[in-house]
Amino acid sequence: MKTPYKLILFFFLFTIALSSQTEESSLADLKRKVAESESDSAFVAHKIALIKYVLNRDIDTTRVLVNEVLTDLENIDNSTSPFYYSKRVEAINYLAIVDAKQSFAEKALSNYLKALEMAEKIEDSIVLGFTIHNLGMFYRRQKEYNKAKVYLKKAIAIKEAIYQDSDDIALSYNMLGVTHFYKKEFDSALTRYSKAKQLYKTKLGKTKVNGNLALLYYSSKQYDKAINTFQENAEIFKELGILSELSITYQNLAASYNGLKNYHNAILILDSAIALSKRIKHKERLVQQYASRSSAHSNNGNYELALRDYKMHKAYYDSINDIDRAKRITALELNYQFEKEKLQSDLALQNEKTKQRWYLVLLLLSVLSALIIFWLIRKNTRQRLDLSNERLQNERLEKETTRRELELKESELKNESLSNQVKHEFQEQIAVQLQEIIKLNDDHAKTKAIKSLLASLKSTTTKNTVSTNLSAFIEKVSPEFKIKLSTDFSFLNDKEIKYLYLMKMGLSNYEIKDVLNTTLASVKSTRYRIRKKLKVDSDQDIIQYIEQYSNNDIA
Repeated sequence: MKTPYKLILFFFLFTIALSSQTEESSLADLKRKVAESESDSAFVAHKIALIKYVLNRDIDTTRVLVNEVLTDLENIDNSTSPFYYSKRVEAINYLAIVDAKQSFAEKALSNYLKALEMAEKIEDSIVLGFTIHNLGMFYRRQKEYNKAKVYLKKAIAIKEAIYQDSDDIALSYNMLGVTHFYKKEFDSALTRYSKAKQLYKTKLGKTKVNGNLALLYYSSKQYDKAINTFQENAEIFKELGILSELSITYQNLAASYNGLKNYHNAILILDSAIALSKRIKHKERLVQQYASRSSAHSNNGNYELALRDYKMHKAYYDSINDIDRAKRITALELNYQFEKEKLQSDLALQNEKTKQRWYLVLLLLSVLSALIIFWLIRKNTRQRLDLSNERLQNERLEKETTRRELELKESELKNESLSNQVKHEFQEQIAVQLQEIIKLNDDHAKTKAIKSLLASLKSTTTKNTVSTNLSAFIEKVSPEFKIKLSTDFSFLNDKEIKYLYLMKMGLSNYEIKDVLNTTLASVKSTRYRIRKKLKVDSDQDIIQYIEQYSNNDIA
């Protein structure tokens, strides 16, 4: 088991040595061009080319070179000319890239936005497309994929409009595909990758597309295809000496071996990946790679090595994420650096806030006025409703009063009609008797007849006459009442029926007493006997009971 490991390690060191020779040759050539530059413009252009070359090989050296270029640009005469201005924007872009790679996200974004503002001022489409592409890359790394897609699409549109280098356009298509991939939009990712592969002319460019295709294979669990593609890319990166890309390719290759549960090969590949990440001082990669190797050792049953790698993973993770103090310092630096630039913006914002406050006050006043108007309208509506209800109530009272008055008048008319009829019939009877008395020739007989007439005025004859006339009157006025008495209340005697006729006419006890020429006690006694026979309570109306009676048995 040890022999293959040593062979792979020897092969890796040998290839690194070869690539280092090529790398040193290219690096020396660039340094020579910088040193032999005959003009400031050539010096700056060659130094930025050197920055681009060193970027993925030595991040610390890249930062030093970028700062040197920015200092040089400050010291060059006519540094505000379009050429030098665009080179300053390019240098600030590279400084932001270095910040992003070393996990200074806030500094990176600040520099990208500064570069974007400068690029928009000079309307340089090339440097503008470069800056917008880098902003898309930044947001992709921050996992703000929707923003990333917007910037990358904008960068593609700018690059295609000026017919920029096809490899540069392909780079934006490739990164847009990666953004779709992270959003799990695999069909869109494949479309972008295919477009990028058509555009790429260089071997390095094609490796980027191949790497992303390999990740698609990995996501669909086609591990053999993924391994072949990653291995192909690894050979190219070793040939070109691009250690950063080689490191992440090894990391992805190890993940593919893990997918096949070939943990032994995964561990060997991760050894190489970790060695490269340490060389280029890429802490974020080391966090991931130590975690991956710890998992591979655990799956392979070597828990001691798994624990060791996990501790290393944790140490690097803590070193990266313990950046609260650095963020505070960065915030202070940025506030101081852009204080003058933000002054006008702050004033404008203050004016806008003042306007918003006035708008808010006006809005509150409008709302308050609307509430007052609503309250007044509602109050007025309630008052009108109360008045309307009061009018209705008064109308009801008037109608009720009118109804009672009509009932009273009707009762009085009935009483008067009955009294007149009784009186009229009684007078006719007296007249008949008087005529008979006048016809008598005997004075003694006339005297006796007159005495007899006077006596009859106080006798029951009058009462019987009244009763007979009253029965005829009720039969005319309320025949249904008479029929109900005769059918449902046959157990009542004639006197009681006569009393009921008078009660039906609405006569009081005193009026009945006068009509029948009897005492009040006699009237009350008769009424009591009627209640007892009908089994009607003292608080219940007798006439109403009779009229509403419906075949109820009375014991």
